[in-house]
Amino acid sequence: MKQCKIIHASIQAVAMLALAAIIVHLGAIGANAATDCGPVDGAEFLCGIVNIEQMVGIDGTRWAVGGSAVGGAAKQAPLYFINLDSKQAIPLDPTTVKLAEDKQAYPGCPGPADFKNLQPLGIDYEKVKGRNTLIVISHGGGLSIQIFEMTFRDPLPALAWIGCVLPPDKHFWPDAAAALPDGGMLVTSLFDPTDPNVVAALSSGRPYGMLGEWHAQTGWTDAFPGSFAGPNGVILSKDHNVVFVANWSGKRVTRIDRTTGETSSVDLPMLVDNLAWSPDHSKIFAGGQTDSIEKGFECTNSQAINCGVNFAIYELDPGTLEKKLIVGPGVLGVMGGGTGALQDGDTLWITSYRSDRIARIKYPQ
Repeated sequence: MKQCKIIHASIQAVAMLALAAIIVHLGAIGANAATDCGPVDGAEFLCGIVNIEQMVGIDGTRWAVGGSAVGGAAKQAPLYFINLDSKQAIPLDPTTVKLAEDKQAYPGCPGPADFKNLQPLGIDYEKVKGRNTLIVISHGGGLSIQIFEMTFRDPLPALAWIGCVLPPDKHFWPDAAAALPDGGMLVTSLFDPTDPNVVAALSSGRPYGMLGEWHAQTGWTDAFPGSFAGPNGVILSKDHNVVFVANWSGKRVTRIDRTTGETSSVDLPMLVDNLAWSPDHSKIFAGGQTDSIEKGFECTNSQAINCGVNFAIYELDPGTLEKKLIVGPGVLGVMGGGTGALQDGDTLWITSYRSDRIARIKYPQ
C-alpha cells in the first residue's frame, strides 16, 4: 500500500510538472503577449488571451472555459481552459478532441466542426442526463452549435465531440445557449444575418431576433415570438422553468415563466450582453456595453486588439429584478467591450468581446 501511495504521488507530481510546462510554454509564446498588463484601478489582468466573449465555470472543479471570438489582429484559440487557482489560461489543443458522436441525441448533424476554427461566441456548461456537457456556439466555417462531453484528468480537462445542432434557417444567427434537462436547448439569435438593414433594425429597439428552442425529437420552435429586441445572453433557473434573456438592442433583461408565459423585465442603461448566475443562484450578473450600437459595430469590424468601448456590470435580484451597478460604466485600462462577469468567491472575472485580456476585481458585495 505504501508503494501504491508513492506511485500515486509520483503520478500527481508528473501531472503538476506537465501543467507547469504548459504554462511556461504559454508564457514564452509571443503572438498574443501584452506589454501593458499591470493592475489598473483595482483590476488585475490575465493577458495574452483573445476575445473571451463568455467564460463559464465548471461545477465541482477549479476550471472555467472561455470562448475566443473572432475579430481583430490577435490570433484566436479554439477555446481556453482557465485555471481559477493558478490564474493561467491554456488554449485547447484541437488534436486532443476525441470523436464520440451520439446520433440519437443530436440527429441530423453533418459532422464535427473544424476544432482549430471554432470561433465561439456563447458557451454553456451543464450536466445533461449524467453527462458533463459543453455547448459551444461556433461561427467558424459556418454557423453551428457544437456539443462536447468534458472529462477531468490531470493536468487538463479533456473534450470529446458528441454532436452538433444546425440553426433552423439562414435567418438565424446563434449567439448564446442554455441547456435543457432532456438534451434540448434554448438558443438566442441576435439578428437576421440576411437583413441588409441590421444596424437600423437593432437601433430601433423594437422586437427583432429570436429565441429558438430545440429538441432532438421535434426540432426548432420560436419561443415567445415578439418578446425580445436583439436577444443575446440566456440563462435558466435551476428548475429550468424560468428563462432570463438579455435584450441587447432593447437594453433590458426579460424574465419569462416557461410554464405560464408570465413576463416581466428590467431596463438597464446598456446594450445587455451576457448573463450569469452567482454560484448560489441568488444573483444574476448582467454585463454589456454603454456606448452606441454604431460604436459597437465599429469595433467589431475593426482590426483593433483592444477597443475602448465603455461597459458596465449590474447585479440583479432574480425574484424582484432589482438592479445594482457594481462595475463601470467605463473601461479598465485598455480593456473595453466588456460582456459579462463570472463570480469566484470574492472575485469577479470580467470578459470582453474584443481584448487581449480578461480582468479580475474584488467583488464589491
